[in-house]
Amino acid sequence: MSAMSVYSIGGVNMAVVGGETRGRVAAMRCFSPFLKADKTSGEVTVRTDVVLALPEYRCLHRFDIMEGASECCFGIDAEGVYWFSFGSVLRLRYDMRCPHEVAIGSVADPNLLRFVMWVAYSLSALPLGAVPIHASVVVCEGRAVLCLGESGTGKSTHTRLWCQEFEGCYVLNDDSPVARVEGDRVMAYGSPWSGKNPIYNPACAPVAGLLRIEQRLENTIERLGTLEAFVALQPSCPPALAHDEHTMDFIVGFVGDVISRVPVYRLGCRPDAESACLSHQTLFPCN
Repeated sequence: MSAMSVYSIGGVNMAVVGGETRGRVAAMRCFSPFLKADKTSGEVTVRTDVVLALPEYRCLHRFDIMEGASECCFGIDAEGVYWFSFGSVLRLRYDMRCPHEVAIGSVADPNLLRFVMWVAYSLSALPLGAVPIHASVVVCEGRAVLCLGESGTGKSTHTRLWCQEFEGCYVLNDDSPVARVEGDRVMAYGSPWSGKNPIYNPACAPVAGLLRIEQRLENTIERLGTLEAFVALQPSCPPALAHDEHTMDFIVGFVGDVISRVPVYRLGCRPDAESACLSHQTLFPCN
């Protein structure tokens, strides 16, 4: 029987099954805070060290990963099975007829393995409504604020300014938190994927609002309407999944559920304390 480790990520129990690659995941510091003592079940399953023969398939999206060190292709075959190929070696297989299971080959490189596990989680947890978001998240008074934006726009700087200016704030995750709609609330969860800053916090908090960060010469903030809010959030969802109509359907539903529950703002800002005070006063007006 294959060994199994179970991790609680984004409110979803993910069972990782297999041999050497499962052991490599278990040895990674980023995953250890999410490890569950109960190893009997998982809502999603990642089967590792699977021998996968890559069939003919149509590439939907091709992109670089690990700062251009490797190329990834996301595609679909004639049977409707999704494939990720990484360089010329690794394969990942996902069949939506078994929506909560992913198969991956053997992975030795730890940086590539971290990314592959992110892909595996993104696919298998998507039907459960758990979506990794490209964002930096600060928690203030028990509520989370997600800072969205392209790389280099100042997301991490803004959450750091909140921590400097307001007592009791902390960064929950600095690159890829998991968001999930739970009843009338949107919850933000820490994850094993936090970019260059090793913030692997298994905590969660209800979302107070979203800030789409844009660099400006003056600090301004405005609440977005439904269409603008959708456009602000959707690009921060896993980008490859936007290139297939079935996975995109899940993303569209998720984004619609989020923006109907929490406010979304466009924050034009300088990297200064004034911008943090402006966004804090907007989201926490009684403080």
